[in-house]
Amino acid sequence: MRPAAIPLLFISLFLAGCGYVGPVVPPSPQIPAPVADLVVLERGDQLVITFDTPPRTTDNLAIKSFSNIDLRIGPAPTPFDFNRWAASAARYELPIPPPNDPDDPKPRPIEKILPVSEWIGKRVDVLVRTSVKRTGHYSQWSNRIVLDVIPPLDPPVVQAKATKDGYLLTWPAEPAASRYHIFRRRPTDKTPLEIGTADAAPYVDTTSQWDTAYIYTVIAQKDSAESPPSKPVSVESADIFPPAVPASITALAAPDSIEVSWSRSPDADL
Repeated sequence: MRPAAIPLLFISLFLAGCGYVGPVVPPSPQIPAPVADLVVLERGDQLVITFDTPPRTTDNLAIKSFSNIDLRIGPAPTPFDFNRWAASAARYELPIPPPNDPDDPKPRPIEKILPVSEWIGKRVDVLVRTSVKRTGHYSQWSNRIVLDVIPPLDPPVVQAKATKDGYLLTWPAEPAASRYHIFRRRPTDKTPLEIGTADAAPYVDTTSQWDTAYIYTVIAQKDSAESPPSKPVSVESADIFPPAVPASITALAAPDSIEVSWSRSPDADL
């Protein structure tokens, strides 16, 4: 009896030590999630391309580092086909960002600047994809950017002067531009603030204050193309303008007096 009990006891202990580990899980394909925030701007004579790398794979695993970032630009076939486009598009390999924290991966911003000279007068498609494994395993292509590349827009030549209603900005028209963006900052500000847009000059900054120094720049735009910022123009002026002429004056006769009234002046310093 005792010799037969030893194998049974051994088998019982072995099975108890193994436990239940669940179904076999196949290894991760390590395919990154696709880039979803690709942005392409034509700025002067450059294409400025920005996006964030995905922090995780399609099966939600953290991406520590990438093996390849594949950016492509090229004319799109009609009807559009990814394979035909990718085969003829120009390919640009981008620098690999530093390794990520595997416990808390974050998107990494990427910027690439390319000359527009090769693409002027063409409609191009821009897409990007990433890879973790060196043998491939690319993500799906990113959001598709369709861009009509035009000759570079020149920066406006801006002049500014004080008027009663605020600082008046003028500049010669850029024939190809359809809109202008006006930026303002004070000498202590690190970045300019966009304060308005205009279809053409002039532009009056009615939100400015007297005895305050401002620096203005203007950018010309057409669709997704924009000029470099204009040369900064600095202005500072005291309020040297008389108040507005009183309006809506009325006189009401009373037995012993005449009551005169008028509209309140909009001037803040009156």
